[in-house]
Amino acid sequence: MRGVAYKDRERGRAYGRAWMRRNLDKAREAMRRWRERNPELRRARNREYRRAAYRRDPEKFKARRATYLAKHPEVKRAADQAYRARRIAAVGSFTGAEWHALLDRSGNVCAYCGRAGPLEADHRMPLARGGTNYIDNIVPSCRSCNGAKHKMTEEEFRARLAGERDAMTAPTVE
Repeated sequence: MRGVAYKDRERGRAYGRAWMRRNLDKAREAMRRWRERNPELRRARNREYRRAAYRRDPEKFKARRATYLAKHPEVKRAADQAYRARRIAAVGSFTGAEWHALLDRSGNVCAYCGRAGPLEADHRMPLARGGTNYIDNIVPSCRSCNGAKHKMTEEEFRARLAGERDAMTAPTVE
């Protein structure tokens, strides 16, 4: 017999909760195995749980989300970037894990000026010019470089930066 069958559903649930408290390691392992075997069902249940929480108290849900995004600005930037890419129907996407790996490889500095600080995903080939939203088309960039680059390709922007650097170091002729 796999479990104890109860006609009273609440009594069965109470038994299950008590068993889980007594056998915490077994219960955790069983839950881990279930999550591993049922990733789609787990995602669907999580989505439904979030929807139900939103329907119960939308203001509380929005406040919790706002607090989370305030503490994690990189998540907000990534979500905004993904929304923008979807809006213009750009192909591809990248995950948070891929973005963090890219930041680690870059040393958490801007790919153009080398400054540390809050970084944004910048497209080597801009989405507006037909670029993709895959991680291989992304470089970490500070806000000022990303804004200055605008719709230039990476090569065009680097050439502009090099020209500005040369102009600043060139001796002035009077």
